[in-house]
Amino acid sequence: MSRRTFLSLSAIVIVGCRSQSDESGPTDVNNSTSPPTNAPSTATTPAPPTSDPVVTSEPTVDSVAPALAVDPFTLGVASGDPDGSSVVLWTRLTGELPADGIDVEWEVASAGGSVIGSGVERVGPSTGGALHVVVDLTEPVTFRFRAGGFDSPEGRTAPVGELESVRLATASCQHFETGFYAAHRDIAEWDPDLVVFLGDFIYEGAANPIGDGRVRSHDGPEPMDLAGYRDRYATYLADEHLQASRAACPWLVIWDDHEVENNYAGLVPQDAADAAGFAARRAMAYQAWWEHTPTRLPAPDPASDDYPIYRSIDVGDLLAISMLDGRQYRSDQVCDATLDVGPPCPGWDDPTRSMLGAEQEAWLADRFGSTTSRWNCVAQQTVMTDLRFAGTGGILNYDQWDGYVPARDRSLAGAPADLVVLTGDIHLAGVGLLGDPTGASPTGVEFVTASISSAGNVPADLQPVLAGYPNVVDAELTKRGYTRHTVTADTWTAEYRTVDDVTSADSPVSTWKTFVVDHGTATVTVQT
Repeated sequence: MSRRTFLSLSAIVIVGCRSQSDESGPTDVNNSTSPPTNAPSTATTPAPPTSDPVVTSEPTVDSVAPALAVDPFTLGVASGDPDGSSVVLWTRLTGELPADGIDVEWEVASAGGSVIGSGVERVGPSTGGALHVVVDLTEPVTFRFRAGGFDSPEGRTAPVGELESVRLATASCQHFETGFYAAHRDIAEWDPDLVVFLGDFIYEGAANPIGDGRVRSHDGPEPMDLAGYRDRYATYLADEHLQASRAACPWLVIWDDHEVENNYAGLVPQDAADAAGFAARRAMAYQAWWEHTPTRLPAPDPASDDYPIYRSIDVGDLLAISMLDGRQYRSDQVCDATLDVGPPCPGWDDPTRSMLGAEQEAWLADRFGSTTSRWNCVAQQTVMTDLRFAGTGGILNYDQWDGYVPARDRSLAGAPADLVVLTGDIHLAGVGLLGDPTGASPTGVEFVTASISSAGNVPADLQPVLAGYPNVVDAELTKRGYTRHTVTADTWTAEYRTVDDVTSADSPVSTWKTFVVDHGTATVTVQT
């Protein structure tokens, strides 16, 4: 069992949908490559880093001394960014660690329980006790870690090779204060092949007291430094249902705005008064994001101005997934107006503005032009379906792709006929047709997943208005939840799961509706 470690130093991260606490270079994962420190302008990737020596011994508990006073595995375990032959295993040690680090043993076992690989990695305070180790796999396995005399919980993972079908869950927007994680409990029970998390893993707002829509409270003020962001992730990851969901299968993770600050754009903060220190804050937030996600990316480079996280994962010849970063490289929103049906703000049609930045746009175009997979999927943050108000062209939300119309047109220009876009951010469930706003000649289908727990952003009484759009297949504005996707060679099936009562961790979770797309048609039907 070979493995590579990704335990570099330092920092960088940022993301968004509307805050609930403030209502006032691509990587080709398939070849186990590591990303460049700056996003390249093409889809080519650099050579992989030199691997650590292969560990073939069977370490004992004695080999990972010294003993720790308390259990360091309070944040659980996870895996992520699988390819056809390997996957990343993750954990992060909590508590006080020795200044020179501590050895952590990892171990993978076959379905029958036989240990088929193990190794030891050194982790320390400089990376917050985070461990990312790449292990080669040819079959589903269980895994665990051991350090300081303690064993971690057990996780399950698998490579994604030549699969005839794949089951993946999409999730986003899990505000800790506004709801419990019954949806994550349901994800773990479903036991998918992949979870695609579309951003807003944490929310950055200061703690609010329980009551008035808050079922539990954040711990402490709004995070502004690395310690603050680490504490916020620890608060979220203490939840047992989130831990179970992360341990059930590999995750593919991108960020939105709340991993840094609500509605930030590039290096432009929400509040202009915070501009002077925002780059440093963003870097620390990115570092914390890396420390708490099972990504194959190296740690952020503190000497770099950016941290490319957009990357691709191919599930055999069945499915090509392109995961985007719609925060770090975007132009600032032209205005803050929301639900405004009047003429759009000046500058909305400026072709130099971008959601993805020039290099990421070129990378996506190359992905569209070169892939041979049966289905092409884009996993990203904000609503792409054209929802401009008919007649005036009014833009209802400038933080979505409607606020970047020329950039959207460029991004969809070369899209293949089998395009499916997976979206989070807006705290509602919806199905839209991409391209033609009349819905007559769609170029793809967008499945917008509801929020795990974040309260609704769009008033429920606007349901008839939204349903009246010809390119909106259906929408549900009031329920929290996630989406189950089953992909075969001929069909893409999206089953929308909704939580009956987000104020209860034990709430039942049921199916709202199921939608089916036949390959190559961009036509959606409701399954009965």
